[in-house]
Amino acid sequence: MTLAELQRCIADREAEGVEFKPALLSRKEIAEYAVGIGNAGGGHLIMGVTNKPPRQIQPVPPPSPDEIQQIRRSVCDSAQIHIKVENLATPSGNVVIVPMPARPRGDVFHTRDGKWLIRVGEDLRGLTLAEIDAMRREAGVDFTAAPIPGLPADSLSPAAFEQLRELMTEAHSPSDFAAMKDADLLGALGLLTASGQLTTAGLLLLGRSDAIRQHAPHAQWQFRRMLSDTDYDQTDEGCDCIAVGLRKLRDYIKANNPITTVPGWLVHPEFPRYPVLAMREILLNAFIHRDYTQPGAVALKIYPRKLELSNPGGFIGGVTPENFLHHPSSPRYPALFQAFVRLRLANAANLGVPRAFRELLSEGKEPPQYWASSQTVRVTILGQEARREFLELVQKNPGLGVDHLLLLHHLTRHREIAATEAAKLCQRPLAEARETLSELMSQWRLVEAGGPAGRGRYYRLTSPACEMLGQALAYHVDSRLSRENAKGRILTALEKEALSNADIREITQLDRRQALWIMQQLKKEGLVKPIGCRRGSRWQLAHPAIPATNL
Repeated sequence: MTLAELQRCIADREAEGVEFKPALLSRKEIAEYAVGIGNAGGGHLIMGVTNKPPRQIQPVPPPSPDEIQQIRRSVCDSAQIHIKVENLATPSGNVVIVPMPARPRGDVFHTRDGKWLIRVGEDLRGLTLAEIDAMRREAGVDFTAAPIPGLPADSLSPAAFEQLRELMTEAHSPSDFAAMKDADLLGALGLLTASGQLTTAGLLLLGRSDAIRQHAPHAQWQFRRMLSDTDYDQTDEGCDCIAVGLRKLRDYIKANNPITTVPGWLVHPEFPRYPVLAMREILLNAFIHRDYTQPGAVALKIYPRKLELSNPGGFIGGVTPENFLHHPSSPRYPALFQAFVRLRLANAANLGVPRAFRELLSEGKEPPQYWASSQTVRVTILGQEARREFLELVQKNPGLGVDHLLLLHHLTRHREIAATEAAKLCQRPLAEARETLSELMSQWRLVEAGGPAGRGRYYRLTSPACEMLGQALAYHVDSRLSRENAKGRILTALEKEALSNADIREITQLDRRQALWIMQQLKKEGLVKPIGCRRGSRWQLAHPAIPATNL
C-alpha cells in the first residue's frame, strides 16, 4: 500500500475490508482479524491510525524483520493463513499495514482454537453454522471425488478390503458386490475416475495407513476408556482408513459392552448394553460425515455409565440437533457418501439415525443425545440395561415407529405430554405430532387424552399400558379419579387461607396445567373464585364457612 492509498483509506468510511487500530495488536489478535477479514473477502489491517473519524495517524514503532517473521509464523500456525507485514513511513510517523488474503472459494478460515469469524461492518463476529455451510458449498467441488496425483499403486490395504466385505455381509449389500474382485468393486462403488485413478474417497475408505498419513493426515480415530471425567486406564489411536478405523472402534465397544439376559421368557435373549446395530450406524455417521479438512479424530470415550462419540466438523445442509432425526441426509462429501449408499450402509433418506433410535428405544433405553457446534458433533449414549416390560410392549404392539416409541418412552418417565411437547420431542410439525398421538390412542390404545380441548389438552398412558409397563400403581395414584382427592385437599386448605397457583401445585404435586384445570372445574362447580390479579392473584372459597362463635 502506498502513502496515497493509505490517505484515501483514512478519508473513506471504514468497511469490512479495512480495520484501523491505533496500536500494534498481539499476534493472536492479528490472526483473528486475518480470519475475519479473509472470510469477508480480504482487505487490510492498518495499525497506527485511530479508528474513529476524523482519523489521524498515531505512529507505532516499526517491527524488526525478526518480529515480522514471528508475526507471520504465528498467524500461519494459528489460522493457516499466509500474510505479509509492511512498514509504511509517513510524514507523521510509521504505520504497520497487514494485507489480508481472501479465503479460497469453498473454504472457510478459522483459528486453531476454534474461532470462525467474519468482519461485518465495523464488527468482528462469529459465523453461524448456516453461513459456514454456505461458504463451503460455493466451490461446488467434492475433493473426495478427485484423484490424488502421484498416488502409488499399492496404496490400498488388503485388510481394509476384508473389513469392508464383512460390513457388506452384515448390511446385506447387493450380492453381486460380494463376488467382485477388489478392482471391480472399486469401480462399482464409484471410487475410480474415468481413467482408472483412485479417488480420495477410495483412499479414505480403503487406503493403507502410510498413504493415509501422507495424503489424508486428519483421518484419525481415538479411543479412551474413562474411569472418570479426567482419568482413563486404556487408550489407543491411529491414522487409518474408514474400514479399519470403524472395525477397531467397534472392537473396543464390543470389549466394553456387557451382555444381559431377560429372564422369564421361554428363550432368554441376550441384550448388549449398547445395541450392536445402533453403534454401527452412529459410528458410520461419524466417519462418513466428519470434516476431513479439519485436524482432529473420530473420538470414542467409554465411561462406566455412558459412551461418547465425537467427530470434527459441525452439522451442514441445514441439519441441527433440533431436526437431525428426520432431516434428509446432507453429505459433506457426496462421492464418499455415495460409496456407502451403494453398499447399503448409508442412504439419502437418513434411515441410519432413526434405526439407532429404534434399537435403543425398543429396549426401553434412553435415546441418543446429540450436541453440536460449528466444529464438532457429539453423541452420548447412556449405558442401560434392557427393560423387559418395554420389550414386551413392543412385541405385543408390532408396527410402532420411532415417533411412537419416543412418546411412550417419555410417558414412562413423565405423567403426561402436550401436543407441542410431542412435536418438539419427535422433531415433527405440530399436526404430525397430533396424528402420532391419535394413532397411539385409536390404533394401539396405549395413550388417552385428558384435560379441556385446546391448549389444555394433554396425553397420558392408559391404565392397561401402565400395567403392561409395571407402572399400575403410579397410574392409579395419579389417575383422573385421584383428581377428586386433589380437589378435597385444595378445599380443605382454602378453609384456612387463600392460595396462589404455586401453593396449589405444592399441595397437590400437580403441574401447572393440571392445577389450572382442577381450579377451573372447582370454579364451574361454584366452590372457588379468583381474587386479585397477576402476581397477586389468589383463589378462595366462593362461600367461606362462618366460624362458630363462643357462647
